[in-house]
Amino acid sequence: MRTRTTLFLLIFGAALCLAVAPTPAAAQSTGATDEVPADAGDPPASSSEAPPESFFFSETTVTATGTEVDSFEVSTPVTVLDRRTLDERMPENAAELLRGEPGVDVNGVGPNQSRPVIRGQRGLRVLFLENGLRMNNARRQSDFGEIPGLVDVDSVEVVEVVRGPASVLYGSDAIGGVLNLITRGPVFGGGLTGHLGARYGSAGDGWKASAALARGGDDLSFEVGVTRRDVDDYDAASGSFGDIRLDDGATVIDSGLEDDSLFGHVAHSLGSASQIGLRLNRYRADATGFGFVDPTLLDANDPFRIRILYPFQDFDRWTLSYVGAGLESPLADTIEVQAYHQSNDRQLANDIDISIPGPPGVPGVLIEADSLNFTDLDTMGLRLEAVTGVANRHLLTYGAEFYEDDSFNTDRSTTTTSLVFPGPPGTIPVGVVTDDVANAPNAENSSGGLFAQIELAPSESWKVTVGGRYQDVATRAQATPGWEVGGLDFDDHSLVGAVSALYRVSDRLRLVGSFGTAFRAPNIVERLFNGPTPEGAGFQILNPDLVSEESENIDLGFKYRRRNVLFDLTFFRNDIDDGIIQDFLSPAEVAMLPAELQARIAASQASFVVRQVNADRLRFEGVEMRIDYRSDGGWSVGGNYTHISDERIDSLNPPTGDLFADKYNAYFRWEPELERFWAELRIRHNGDTPANLQMGDPVPVVGAVLPSFTVSTLSGGYTLDGAGTDRHELIAAIDNLTDELYSEFSNATFFRPEPERSITLSYRFRY
Repeated sequence: MRTRTTLFLLIFGAALCLAVAPTPAAAQSTGATDEVPADAGDPPASSSEAPPESFFFSETTVTATGTEVDSFEVSTPVTVLDRRTLDERMPENAAELLRGEPGVDVNGVGPNQSRPVIRGQRGLRVLFLENGLRMNNARRQSDFGEIPGLVDVDSVEVVEVVRGPASVLYGSDAIGGVLNLITRGPVFGGGLTGHLGARYGSAGDGWKASAALARGGDDLSFEVGVTRRDVDDYDAASGSFGDIRLDDGATVIDSGLEDDSLFGHVAHSLGSASQIGLRLNRYRADATGFGFVDPTLLDANDPFRIRILYPFQDFDRWTLSYVGAGLESPLADTIEVQAYHQSNDRQLANDIDISIPGPPGVPGVLIEADSLNFTDLDTMGLRLEAVTGVANRHLLTYGAEFYEDDSFNTDRSTTTTSLVFPGPPGTIPVGVVTDDVANAPNAENSSGGLFAQIELAPSESWKVTVGGRYQDVATRAQATPGWEVGGLDFDDHSLVGAVSALYRVSDRLRLVGSFGTAFRAPNIVERLFNGPTPEGAGFQILNPDLVSEESENIDLGFKYRRRNVLFDLTFFRNDIDDGIIQDFLSPAEVAMLPAELQARIAASQASFVVRQVNADRLRFEGVEMRIDYRSDGGWSVGGNYTHISDERIDSLNPPTGDLFADKYNAYFRWEPELERFWAELRIRHNGDTPANLQMGDPVPVVGAVLPSFTVSTLSGGYTLDGAGTDRHELIAAIDNLTDELYSEFSNATFFRPEPERSITLSYRFRY
């Protein structure tokens, strides 16, 4: 069914191309462009080359279309956050910026583990990119995904978030959306520049120091930067959150880290806007965890203590790139080729203690399950993208992409069972079981795809974009001790397409709409994982029969913009067929498993058994709204609203994690001298929503309803000019101004609260 829909979409797009494409002569005579016409309510421009800043809220995007364009002129919902926003908000990683944006949320706690949630999709349904290249890999838990903390925010120039599927341009995983971190590029002829910076945050008593040096010659440009960070575990506020009450606050254990980053690039100009470059991204982190609160502070009867920790994470990426512009070739006006190799070595430790009290006079039982996973993941990839004009007014983007993940991993677990006496002799071990069989086989996951997208301008009022992509994904199990890998080879093929339209009602108003399909191929963990689950007391068995998730997404909305006002509204619905979810096996189903596997499950002391299965259909729909206004006196006010609902069409039990249903953001800003002094108050409110429980699930300690919360941040900054081009920048912020105990909804049932009221101070010297 999905293939027929996609074929129809592509055929329709091709017919539309033929129907609306004018002759070259007609195209030359109209002179239509994507520039925003002069606004009758705006000050008159001195020439036809009015600068983009004539619109205060103007911004450009690359991720949404593959080419740089004013975001007001694209139909795809996109969020763009520039370098100045990163400096002012001082995020620990790029995902933290998303808390105040429409349609997005954050999962995880602490400086390292925050990850994006886009329109209710998390983990591997969100594609994470650096400069348009994949950071996702096939050896992550499906609900976890890759961490943006691998890319130092000091190296990032722009953060772009595409809300909604983007598989045509970027392939697998782009079902919920795309997070693209665009780093600083080479600057030729810029001389010597750089910065020195220091930051202190009272949350976790955290320190950060950074430095960068860049030089742009006539034909050679380079930059190198380094960051060092040291943060302790932070404390949450006292108070109540749902059924939880903390009279004295609590420390969120494993929320700190020590890490360092090194980044750099060198580029050589080849003339005529062409260049070749080499970029390095290196990251090292020690002892970063998922965070948890001592369970005895939350529920004295909770038998579980779960600790998930990365003892270390090492990441290296080298990227070799070529950009050719003005090629005067019949095949392409501009071409970009990026080849990369990355290595990601990491350890994952799980320490799970289960305390089962005995009846009066009988000793209790303590089960200590400790496991250690090591993963060595090497990835190589290549992306080629070309852009060419068609008939002087249309734009064709096409290319190819290939990547391969090579995963090697080992696992070792020890389960100790002890009797616990209330008095002497205390705790006595009575049994120890060890297991050193890897929970998933070593494997290769490779993928190759071809894509094309054309932007049509049939008239000055219309812009229509049509695109398609074919992708092949193959998984091949490799020899692994303790595994029989025969029959564990898989192939997935996907064909996706998209069509979108933008109609210029007037100089200020745009109507937008889109329909597209997307996909996500099952990864190594979903298909082949066979062991204790990382998050707790479960055991996952493999499922070789999984097929790719496929989605259909519809967006409808409008945008309004004038010199100092921006307003947009978007309605969306995303249906995911064959959505991969976690299915709990009944005791009867467990009894039908092979005897050897049943023995391994029993030895792990798992309280439930799960496997990843394809659901019939998942549905996510909602509305996103944004409004901004700036007065001539330097005052700005604005905000956004998001509503999201989700359901599993074939069942009463939705398979998604907990997410907000309604989120409100507002800000008030005073900036009398542009980019010199500013002060801002930001307020966020999440409305309450039922916890996402499956039938028979115990009510979490926070309660059956995730409670609403309102938090605010007060911040400000001042820039002092020094000698020449030197600048001194001072920024201060008070987060959680009202000192509220709260947790982001995706962290609420496994309760991980956010920091108490904290102060952050930053100083940066630019030269």
